[in-house]
Amino acid sequence: MKARDPDVVSASEIASWAWCPESWRLSSLGHEPSDRDALAAGERRHEEMAAFEQSSRSATSFGRGLVVAAALLALAAVALSLARG
Repeated sequence: MKARDPDVVSASEIASWAWCPESWRLSSLGHEPSDRDALAAGERRHEEMAAFEQSSRSATSFGRGLVVAAALLALAAVALSLARG
C-alpha cells in the first residue's frame, strides 16, 4: 500500500472539518471518538433511510407505470368509441 501524501486532503477530511473542526483535529491526532455507540446508531439509521428511499423510488416508478397504463387504456377506450361512431 502506498504511503499517504500529507499535503493531500480528502473530501471526507474536508467534510469532517466543516462539521466540527475540533473533532477533525482530534481525529487527525489519532484520538478515537468516545461515542462509538452513537456513531453506529447513526450509521444504522442512514442504512435504514437509504433502504426506505430505494423502496420509495420503486413505489414511485410503479405508480408512474400505472398512470401510463391507465392513460393508454383511456385512449384505447376513446378510440374504440370513436370507431364505433
